[in-house]
Amino acid sequence: MSNTEPWQYGKEAQRIITEYIRLRYQLFPYIYSEAAKISFQGSTLMRPLVFDFSGDKEALNQEQEYMFGSALLINPVTEKGVSVWPTYLPENQAGWYDYWTGEKYMGGQTVDVSVNMDRIPVFVKGGSILPKGPDRQFVKDQKEAPIEFYIYSGSDASFRLYEDEGTNYDYEKGAYSVIGFYWDEKKQRLTVDAREGTYLGMPEERTFIIHLGDKQQTVNYIGDKVNIDF
Repeated sequence: MSNTEPWQYGKEAQRIITEYIRLRYQLFPYIYSEAAKISFQGSTLMRPLVFDFSGDKEALNQEQEYMFGSALLINPVTEKGVSVWPTYLPENQAGWYDYWTGEKYMGGQTVDVSVNMDRIPVFVKGGSILPKGPDRQFVKDQKEAPIEFYIYSGSDASFRLYEDEGTNYDYEKGAYSVIGFYWDEKKQRLTVDAREGTYLGMPEERTFIIHLGDKQQTVNYIGDKVNIDF
């Protein structure tokens, strides 16, 4: 027996681990869609900054930071007892947003980020659309629950929401759906494209909650193209 269960490390560690398990499930629409890009496009999920910022010399010098999917920049804290952790934000015209606070920063600079046992530096690339689902207990739990889409503006952005049954390999036979989301920065408009594909048990109607800063709109989506103006 390895004694590596979360409760073996004490109540505080168990609380933090539980919080991040919940976050993983909330980010499931993002993670699953990014994972689909691996299967269908040969993409990668966790990768060094050279993959996305090959023209940024300072980004190439970062040994610990990495991109998790197309939107999230992660900087692990590798020393104990620190309260501030320097994080380089690669050159990006639309800037970067602190995931925890929402504060926006310009790219091409190093910023000192406050950290503790609960929080490490996580930034969202400006010009991204980040989906979040419910606090679920397993993959198929609350499959028809609303999905919230957070627009991190500053430039045009896109995201393709991938979904399938989640319990088998029928996606290899074409049993899956994709919904495209496209943000037009100039028009301040989000276009949700018509749904492509289908799979067994697919919800025909969905509720999408769209966030842009402190603004939000709710969309009842039935599979047809729709525009949402802010």
